[in-house]
Amino acid sequence: MANQIDHFMYAVASLDDGIAWATDTFGVAPAYGGEHVGLGTCNALLSLGSTYLEIIAPDPAQMPGNHLGARFAELSTGGLVTWAVQGQLAEIAEMLNANGVNTAGPNRTERKTAEGELLVWELLFPTGSAHGARMPFFIDWLDCAHPSNTNPQGGEFLELTISDPDANGLQRVLDTLGLDVAVLEGEPALRINIETANGPVALASTAETAAIAMR
Repeated sequence: MANQIDHFMYAVASLDDGIAWATDTFGVAPAYGGEHVGLGTCNALLSLGSTYLEIIAPDPAQMPGNHLGARFAELSTGGLVTWAVQGQLAEIAEMLNANGVNTAGPNRTERKTAEGELLVWELLFPTGSAHGARMPFFIDWLDCAHPSNTNPQGGEFLELTISDPDANGLQRVLDTLGLDVAVLEGEPALRINIETANGPVALASTAETAAIAMR
């Protein structure tokens, strides 16, 4: 399977507020996903065609704590944090290592849905990258149905643009992975364009979310 964009992570300080924002923005209410035990987070999901939007927030049941959810709880407004690529994780790790990018994983991860179904997948994370969360993390859904096929349709993903101080370095890695993504020279930032029933929607990182490290 060729590597492809899997999803985008949009962080908010409150999932209820994030669901209300998404419903107003896309004209469709996202579906509650579940909790990530140990990460301090919970999420809601919207399909964007071949990919999906993960609205991720602190899980009140896991607060307070020293985890990702605690960092999201401090956000003053929502914004893109990072993105994920789907593919064969062993092959991706080899490609990244050959380009000087260290990795951690694959790590088995799980989440129980609102219906009680246990979803299990594997994650691979780049570590120590100067590109921060502009460098994607990587996922293999194993036997799970892909969330883009099981959640409400919020629109169609059109384009991802990345801004990074070392645009050439990040572009080289993404090209090696076979990803058709433009990287521009500039301050750290992510932006995606989506076509929705309400018209075009652009989502972007903020200074706060661009500074969040996933690892």
